[in-house]
Amino acid sequence: MTILLASLLAFAGCGSSDPDPSTVLDRALTRENLATFGNGPGGPVGGVVKVQALGYEDRVLDERRVGASASVLSDIREALGSDSGLRGLADDIEYDGTEEVAGVETDHISGSLEVAGLAKALDDAGGKEVTKIAGVESGKGLEDSLAAADFDLYAGEEDGTIRRLDLTLALDDPGNALPATRIRFSLTPRQSGTPQT
Repeated sequence: MTILLASLLAFAGCGSSDPDPSTVLDRALTRENLATFGNGPGGPVGGVVKVQALGYEDRVLDERRVGASASVLSDIREALGSDSGLRGLADDIEYDGTEEVAGVETDHISGSLEVAGLAKALDDAGGKEVTKIAGVESGKGLEDSLAAADFDLYAGEEDGTIRRLDLTLALDDPGNALPATRIRFSLTPRQSGTPQT
């Protein structure tokens, strides 16, 4: 009877071969893998941030792209790996399958972010730009207007290096009856040899 029960438990555990999402995140945030995020064979390459205003069912209403210099990407790497970085703020992490990003097969994970901690971190890093993009009344910091935050991370299946990182913020103006404004910031490192913009 014990052997039968052990066999059934082992069989029940064999249903999914998906990686554990926390393991994917931890691997992506190791010092070695963070060091390669936004760096090429010839040194730092910087990145591109796609900023999207989202509507109903996350339909893209407006989109623009801005360059992220090598020094900005360096600051982002440092922030991601700090004690109060992504690992400390992430919650409800899920594995969302694989996706090709810039020709590389990646593991896609997603989750929510602890709002108060993220708002403080973004405010400390000059987050007033974020509220301006969202059209939230000036003078209000992110701690007053950030209603929710989610992330999507795409890490290389083979090497665990971050290939894309999305941060989706819901910003609400309490003095406005309209629904919260949702903005997605999608950061991808430049390919080596791609000119800075």
